Amino acid sequence: MLALVFVFFGCGVKNNPIPRTSMIDYRPMVDKIEAVSKDDAVVLSWELNDEDALIKNIYIERSEQGAAGNECPECPQKFERIGHLEISKPLLGKQKTKKQGFVDTKVEKGKIYNYRLMLCDIAGVCQDKPATQVNFK
Repeated sequence: MLALVFVFFGCGVKNNPIPRTSMIDYRPMVDKIEAVSKDDAVVLSWELNDEDALIKNIYIERSEQGAAGNECPECPQKFERIGHLEISKPLLGKQKTKKQGFVDTKVEKGKIYNYRLMLCDIAGVCQDKPATQVNFK
């Protein structure tokens, strides 16, 4: 009898896995993204407007588009993660908007870089926020 129970109610896979998704679009919570070439680095800055502290992590990613005059705007971009900011509720405090930034020092003169932000919630669901392009001179 016990064997029959296991046959009918076994512990196998019940369904195909479903990827986690978020009902909330986090991308509008980040605004005024800028990338500026300064000395030997690219300085990224943006404003975070997340009163409810829904965003837990911001990952900074960079893609190299090529050298000036030799770009490939139609080519697929491969982004690599170059930085991470962990966001906590006390960081925002009572302010509605908090200016944040990141400095990328691993850049080469004469190259064009694209930057984007990956906004992740506490469950690990991430959404990309296309940012900006900079010609590092």
